[in-house]
Amino acid sequence: MQPEQEEAAGNWIADHRLAGHSLADMPAPLKPDSENAGYRVQDRVVRRLTAAGHGNIVGWKVGVTTPQMRTHLGIEAPIAGAMLSAGRLQPGSTIRHADYCRIGIECEIAAVLRSPLGGAGPIDAKSAAAAVGQLHPAIEIVDDRYGGNYRAFGVPAIIADCAFHAAFVLGPPVADWAGIDLAAVKGVTRAGARVQVEGIGADVQGHPMASLAWLANRLTSLGRRLEPGQIVLTGSLPLPYWAKAGDAIEIEIDRLGQVRLQIS
Repeated sequence: MQPEQEEAAGNWIADHRLAGHSLADMPAPLKPDSENAGYRVQDRVVRRLTAAGHGNIVGWKVGVTTPQMRTHLGIEAPIAGAMLSAGRLQPGSTIRHADYCRIGIECEIAAVLRSPLGGAGPIDAKSAAAAVGQLHPAIEIVDDRYGGNYRAFGVPAIIADCAFHAAFVLGPPVADWAGIDLAAVKGVTRAGARVQVEGIGADVQGHPMASLAWLANRLTSLGRRLEPGQIVLTGSLPLPYWAKAGDAIEIEIDRLGQVRLQIS
């Protein structure tokens, strides 16, 4: 994909995002032809969104971390998307169902970096964990802007669109988390006090810190690194819950806490 095509693709996605439109009709000639091209287009989309007032990058989300979702998309590794400051919502916020194409709720463990991670040699889960200052229970709000047929839309194009990301909410910080078996913790997503989906930490790339290590290594391959203070959503413990208007959402993760959100 040539630079001028990548620029056109980034502008097309950003224009549709800013107008609140679906991306399902993205012209085939504008779709990135590889994952690396998808990340280059994502950089262009992010620059456009930042210029439009959506803020700077405050962190990254790791998506498609469960075997079920990777099989669904036909890929062997996760994908990543930048998160902008305007997408950070306060706990208990109310969002409008009508503002999204198809809104999904993901129950996640968020890591906040205390030191840089990546940019040099390979990172493993242990060294990734050593770079983490605190954890939070988190909601990621994802948006299916692709018409539901992800394989037809194409993984590189999903990457270009920041990998389903729309917004996020962090619960209270947990600083003393080193003794928690993050692979064993259970996470649930409730709507109207009823459990809709549930999963465990091991569903996230085998371990949430393995997901963080994957991200650091992927960013290194793209000439970037994670910076102190950045937030990483490591991946959804359960599969996404596709929410409805009127849902009172709560996610809860063992020993990490709860987060709530209202959908009007």
